Amino acid sequence: MLILAAEEASDTFWTAMGAVGAVLAIPTTLFIGWLAYRAVWPRRKVRWSARVSPLMSHSAAHNGGLQVAWTGAPLVRPHIVEVELTNVGNKDLEPAHFNALPVEITSTAPVVALLQEASEPSVQRVLTPSVSNRGLSLATSTPLHKGQSLTYVMLVDGARPKIDLRASVSNASFDRRDPPSQSSEIATTQRVQAVVAIISALAATATGVLAQVFSS
Repeated sequence: MLILAAEEASDTFWTAMGAVGAVLAIPTTLFIGWLAYRAVWPRRKVRWSARVSPLMSHSAAHNGGLQVAWTGAPLVRPHIVEVELTNVGNKDLEPAHFNALPVEITSTAPVVALLQEASEPSVQRVLTPSVSNRGLSLATSTPLHKGQSLTYVMLVDGARPKIDLRASVSNASFDRRDPPSQSSEIATTQRVQAVVAIISALAATATGVLAQVFSS
C-alpha cells in the first residue's frame, strides 16, 4: 500500500510538472526565439536625443537686469543643447556605412560655441566635430562602436531653438528619442503594468493547474 501511494504521488507530481510546462512553453519559446533573432540578425541602429535647457528666462533677462555673456559678448537668449548619440545595435557602424558623408547636427538658433565632446567608453574616439553658426558636422572617418555613446554640448543663442540631425547611412538607421516627457513616462508605466499583469495571469493559471492536479 505504501509503495502504491508513493507511485501515485510520483505520477501526480510529474503530471503537475507537465501541466505547468505546457502553460509556460509558448512564452518561453517566443522569448528564446527573440533572443536568437537579435543575436544572429545584424542590426546597426543609432538612437539620438537633444536636450535643450535655457540659461535664463525672458523675464529675468529683461526685467531683472540679468545678463549672460560669452567671451565678453552678451547673449540674448542663451540655451545649452546636449546632443547624445548611442549605437544601440549589435554591430559597429564603420566609416563605409556613412557613405563618406558627415553626420550633420543643425540648430535653428546660432551656435556660439561647442562646450564639450565626450565618448563613453572614453577609450573609444568621438566623431570629430566641426563647428559652424548652424550646428555641428561630425566626421565619420572613425567607427561608432556597438554600445558607444557620444555626447556633444553646445551653447546657442536664440529663442526656442530646434535641433535636428541628418545622416546618410547604408544598412543602418538613426532614430530620435528625446528625454521622456510626463505623458511618455505614464505610457511606459502602463506598458510595464500590462507585462506584470500577463506574468501574474500565467502564474495564476499554473497555480490553478497544480491545484486541480493535486486535488484529483
